[in-house]
Amino acid sequence: MRRAIAPFILLVLISAGCETEKDPVYKPLDPSLHLTDGFCLLKNSRVVLNHYDIDYYDYSAHLIYLNDPGAFEEKFIGPGIGSVCADSTWVYDLSYVTYAASYFPKGPVIWWPFFYYPDDIICIDQAWPTVSEIAGGDDPREDLRIVEALKKYGQFRHGIQFEMVSVQVNSPEDVVLELDLWNEDDVNYYYWDPGKIGMGPYHYRTFGLSLHDTVDGTRYKHGVNPVPPDSWEPMDLDYMSLLKSDSSVRLTITYDRFDTVPPGNYVAIFDFPAPTFVAAREDLDQADGQIWLGEQSLAREVVVQ
Repeated sequence: MRRAIAPFILLVLISAGCETEKDPVYKPLDPSLHLTDGFCLLKNSRVVLNHYDIDYYDYSAHLIYLNDPGAFEEKFIGPGIGSVCADSTWVYDLSYVTYAASYFPKGPVIWWPFFYYPDDIICIDQAWPTVSEIAGGDDPREDLRIVEALKKYGQFRHGIQFEMVSVQVNSPEDVVLELDLWNEDDVNYYYWDPGKIGMGPYHYRTFGLSLHDTVDGTRYKHGVNPVPPDSWEPMDLDYMSLLKSDSSVRLTITYDRFDTVPPGNYVAIFDFPAPTFVAAREDLDQADGQIWLGEQSLAREVVVQ
């Protein structure tokens, strides 16, 4: 998962020479700015993307798939502030931030350089979300005005949708997680299947399952050792399953090496990974579906007896 790798990259870049940046201060949009209808992205009060540039928007992961990267990336180079608009109406603010920044933004953010996705995919991330935000805090990216603006031009996709159904903590050798995945789009999606890829490779890109004490915040986690892709190929379809259009599936993941979790109330967090770091756009479209690149952080309340 990208948040698992980002701190390492951050340290490397800082050691090479850190930039000096300050928290962005939002300024009202210039009334003379020529916004278009549909989805519109701004940077430093300049339109850098509108519906003419978009192939589609994966709403599950807030990934913008572009028609053509062209010179578009040049518009993103450098830190700044921005906004997302829908049908010429301001919806929320965001930050453009380098991984070597000397500050840690909150809220929606576009990171650069683009380590994690192909050049023609833009991710509007949620920077360093807290447990409470993952567990159901307001997310400005999920404003329904954005959905309607995207649908106007046929650019909205649900992506893969998720629910953490249950977490059963029976013992440190028997912690069982159940997930529901479903697909409401008219395309099929390939996703990393933990039963096919194996627990070690699966957790190379994710923190996996953790339980957070609601009283003192203590974090309890699994003991799976991540396996880097020296002996396996992240884009190999043998490690993936196909979630067909208008279908659903339930995944069961069992951890046999987990911290001892005392009785109490917890928030369970699970990070569902995708092969973002190694993906190329030309690899995504397969004969019978598309490889899904959206990563997800899921949460639910859990009572351990």
